[in-house]
Amino acid sequence: MHALFLTQAKANRWANRILFAELAELSPKQWTATSAVNFGSAQGVANHLVLADQAWLFRFTQQGPAPDTVDAAPWPELAALRAERESLDDRVIAFAQGLDPARLDGILHYRSMSGQPCAEPFALCVAHFFNHQMFHRGQLHALLGFCGIKAPNLDLIYYLAAQRTA
Repeated sequence: MHALFLTQAKANRWANRILFAELAELSPKQWTATSAVNFGSAQGVANHLVLADQAWLFRFTQQGPAPDTVDAAPWPELAALRAERESLDDRVIAFAQGLDPARLDGILHYRSMSGQPCAEPFALCVAHFFNHQMFHRGQLHALLGFCGIKAPNLDLIYYLAAQRTA
């Protein structure tokens, strides 16, 4: 499972680089346009992803930012958000590289965003972490399509194929 999580961390960075290049094609109006999607806009979803990743990495490592909300847009401009995303993706890879396989059998004790104590299998929380990223990247991918931008496929299998041709 450790190898899978490391592959997912690297694929995460690959997909985010592609996605942010496509998001840069949005006009400022499209970037902030209100939508029925979670977190209200492409800007909201992209900010949520960074905040949620920071929250989970803090829960896993007790290091880095520990946001008190995942429903904000502290990076309203795409360029600043992209820089934060890239830095965070490096942290995600470092986390996956340093992950002790024995820890995957343990329980993660943490507090939810509302402050409730939680205890879940550590491996399941890491799996959720990567699944959450894919889910919201899919929303951003769809929003790009609604704006007339056909973004490349970001599925894990495409990452693997890209690694064979690189």
